Amino acid sequence: MKETECLALPYPECAPPLVKDLSDIQQFQDLAEATDAAVQIYADRIVERLRSPDVCYMTTGLMNATGNDVIMNYSVSVYDNAGMTNTAIGGIVIQEDGEYLLGGCVQGDAAQVASMELHIQPLVNGDAVSGRYGPGKPANGLGGTLELVSWQETLFLRAGDIVVARTHHAISSATNVQYLSRLWALLVQAND
Repeated sequence: MKETECLALPYPECAPPLVKDLSDIQQFQDLAEATDAAVQIYADRIVERLRSPDVCYMTTGLMNATGNDVIMNYSVSVYDNAGMTNTAIGGIVIQEDGEYLLGGCVQGDAAQVASMELHIQPLVNGDAVSGRYGPGKPANGLGGTLELVSWQETLFLRAGDIVVARTHHAISSATNVQYLSRLWALLVQAND
């Protein structure tokens, strides 16, 4: 018996002259049952993804660094219902192919420097996936040395991809900057 290409559902093949017998009826029953089972699998997946989509949230904790470009080390897993956070490598490891909504923010404090023009840029497998977000604005809205920048992207990612973020600032690379950065990912549509 032939099968459909996508879901491998069995279907009867009629050749002239058409002969109706018990085996044809059994083949139609097999097709109906296989279709019901396939539809139920997809219905269950849809309900599960709406109730509890794959999502995670990480933070760096407070970290100090020098240099104009710093790759954030997300060492704290705050929430993860899909096994995506990896504190050993300091980032999110994608578990299944699909469209993801990614985002985060970084705040930086360079002590006495009034403006460091802080930027942030998402990286996937070490490569930039967009331009830099920024420059940063005073975190408290009143001025001071603490700057904040946030970002958000929607990307198609593959299982095994690693997501982190990199900061950039315009002040001396010798200046010590205290960072606190957050990173999150939400699976919007799996590539089933």
